[in-house]
Amino acid sequence: YEDMDGYTDFSTKIKEVGTVDVESTIQSAEESTPIEPITTANGGKVYTIYLSGIDTRGEMTAKSRSDVNIIATVNTDTHEILLVSTPRDYFVPLSISGGAPDKLTHAGNFGVEASMKTLSTLYDNWDIDFYVRLNFTSVEEIVDALGGITVNSEIEFYTSPDTSDEKFHFVEGPNKLNGKAALAFCRERQSVAAGDNQRGQDQMLVIEALIDKVTSPSI
Repeated sequence: YEDMDGYTDFSTKIKEVGTVDVESTIQSAEESTPIEPITTANGGKVYTIYLSGIDTRGEMTAKSRSDVNIIATVNTDTHEILLVSTPRDYFVPLSISGGAPDKLTHAGNFGVEASMKTLSTLYDNWDIDFYVRLNFTSVEEIVDALGGITVNSEIEFYTSPDTSDEKFHFVEGPNKLNGKAALAFCRERQSVAAGDNQRGQDQMLVIEALIDKVTSPSI
């Protein structure tokens, strides 16, 4: 509850009279039944990939809030990728909540498959074939391993102290970013007028920049 707006002081307003421990079994990726991608009329494939960004650093944890929730649909015939971002604070029925609405990000606390099932239901049972999980460290290391990326920002903005311990300035148009700057670009929402919607758009711009870099002659 303390993660929700208006409830940051929740723990100071309640009295604990008892506790109950509940264990839940999360199906691992190795045990999952793979979904066969759609075959197009030309014999190509259409894959759907869930990109989950979790709010941790260092080693990947088994369960954590999913603050980035992007669905990428790849068409190997047209060589196009469709990206759909769903803001982390959207109040939606979670797959593990029995239909009760909650913030989308909280589904990640029950494992990546809970997030996938929640999004699949939200988008009319859209099948998701694969997933990729990233955290803050993952983003920085991927961008730095590629020698940096160039992101075309839609707006000019500075990062706020809550986003990064180093202040970054991004201009409208091309920005050459290393891993730390790219992460800050992805995370900022306080200093932009569109808030979380702009943040989701910026995250997709970074994905575009990564694809441009890995398909470039330099790589």
